[in-house]
Amino acid sequence: MSLMATPALAQAPAPESAVWDPLETVNRAAHTFNMALATTVTTPVAAAYRSVVPAVVQAGIDNAFTNLREPVTAAASLLQGDFGNAGVSAGRFAINSTAGIGGIFDVAGRMGWVSRAEDIGATLCSYGIPDGPYLVLPVLGPTTVRDLTGQFALYAATFGVLGDDLALPYLVADRAVAYASDGVTPTVPPGDPYLAQQEAHLALRRDLCRDDVAGGDVKASPLGGVIRRPAPGIVEVRQPAG
Repeated sequence: MSLMATPALAQAPAPESAVWDPLETVNRAAHTFNMALATTVTTPVAAAYRSVVPAVVQAGIDNAFTNLREPVTAAASLLQGDFGNAGVSAGRFAINSTAGIGGIFDVAGRMGWVSRAEDIGATLCSYGIPDGPYLVLPVLGPTTVRDLTGQFALYAATFGVLGDDLALPYLVADRAVAYASDGVTPTVPPGDPYLAQQEAHLALRRDLCRDDVAGGDVKASPLGGVIRRPAPGIVEVRQPAG
């Protein structure tokens, strides 16, 4: 990866309490682009989707895509040695894929089978791999080098399973459905919105790494990530990233 060869990234990271953000100028530009995209494109489109598509249909579509994210949670939990959560996640996928008609209905949830969302980045963290530099990617949003590595591995697996013709449409549809279903309106908080998002993102990643977040507080997001579950009626800073 060419970024790793730059002098800024070759330096040792700052202490754990500080944020290692050697590409802040580039990151801020990407953050500004993402917020503009959310305000002018993705949020209006999501609002139109919610106003046109019946709520019961929206729920079924969201359930189906959520079900397709369960294998990531199962695999990540297994790699972390969390066999209980891995089993619950695999069971959810099996039950909802069959009795739930391809995941349209969350039958497993009504049976009490509720998994805690996990991702490959949290798995790498459990093995002691540090965050690396903080990054903000156009469209994809905030991440770190460690978490991005996990996402790349998942992308490769997705393209390997689905093939080039299906993988990209699936990833785009998954992201669009998740953004519309969350129903969160982007807003600019007091102070520096870039630092606000950075702090919120890295705090969640630290909590996930320490298993210091309740399963009901997070949800699997597109592209193999985990986000904090939006509280009903709460307006948050969001980008197109799930």
